[in-house]
Amino acid sequence: MKRALVLANGPRIQYRVLRCAGECFDEVYVLGANDAYLLKRSRFCKRFIDFTGDFAYIRPSDLADIRRLCAVHKIDMVLPSCSRTTRLLAAHGAEIGAPYYPVPDQDTFDALDDKWRFAGVCADLDLPVPLTRRFATMAELRRDPDFARFGFPLILKPAAMSGGYGVRRIDSAEELPEHLDYAPIICQAYVPGEELSAFYLCEAGKIFASFSYRRTLTKLEEIRVPDIDAHASRLVAHFRYDGVIGFDIRRRPDGEIAFIECNPRFWYHMEVAMLAGLNFVTLGCRLREEEGGPADTDTLKIRSPRRLCGNLLTPWRLNRAERAYLRYIVRDPAISGWAAFQSAIGRYRLAGGQLL
Repeated sequence: MKRALVLANGPRIQYRVLRCAGECFDEVYVLGANDAYLLKRSRFCKRFIDFTGDFAYIRPSDLADIRRLCAVHKIDMVLPSCSRTTRLLAAHGAEIGAPYYPVPDQDTFDALDDKWRFAGVCADLDLPVPLTRRFATMAELRRDPDFARFGFPLILKPAAMSGGYGVRRIDSAEELPEHLDYAPIICQAYVPGEELSAFYLCEAGKIFASFSYRRTLTKLEEIRVPDIDAHASRLVAHFRYDGVIGFDIRRRPDGEIAFIECNPRFWYHMEVAMLAGLNFVTLGCRLREEEGGPADTDTLKIRSPRRLCGNLLTPWRLNRAERAYLRYIVRDPAISGWAAFQSAIGRYRLAGGQLL
């Protein structure tokens, strides 16, 4: 009987981690805070345990509780599920008394999770990145003599929030807000073109598995862009990176790419990689247990939930991956159906922190 413990600070990415863990562990426990209690509705959650602390500001007593929990339930692997819990394991993994999923060291995580610092890393390693500046306030941004270099449209966003929160596309000087409810403010030149995402599983600076895709309003399609892989490999080697790392990228119509953001953690669409045969939870645990590398995968293309719903009465029109995705939803309808519905009714899209 193999058991995993998912550290969860919310329900969205965390649910994807739970589902991926459910494919490779007999029982999955969730230690959750905030809205993570929604995960208790999943049939893949063996038991939900309320966490009364703060994953971002962990106390010695919290670590003692996690150690006790791991011992009582004989946890074989502790899994992070977001930025906060990944950083917790990066800083305190050795103190929890159980094996934990590969994560980068704390300094590396902090350098890549911050959008401003990541832009600096790209500049240092000669990775393509759009013009990026940091400002303390909107007043400081307006006074900057180089502000005209950005042109319009431009992107304003926070340094450390995830999920597209706080991101604003500004199309003219008249649209510039007087102030924003976060600081510092990251200002970035807008990159026209399409949205790409690339994720990698790494150990000691080497890439063992990768999954890249293009997402539009109507579909998600697996792709391969050698230039992205080459740049990512250099960054991974530079930091001797461990664990999962992902990049939000924009590709111009002429094929030129630009790295927009880095996600040194699991990501929202990781269940799609699982459907293609790349379960990043399973593969990372294998690396930790030294059991070998990834399995072969097929190229994947899945239409949006809205498009899939329109073909439920004509299932012969669905490809293998789309049928697998529908089975994924049906196996846990209490939550995964709701998640698909949320995706279907989305009113806007964020491409690596750049509004389309």
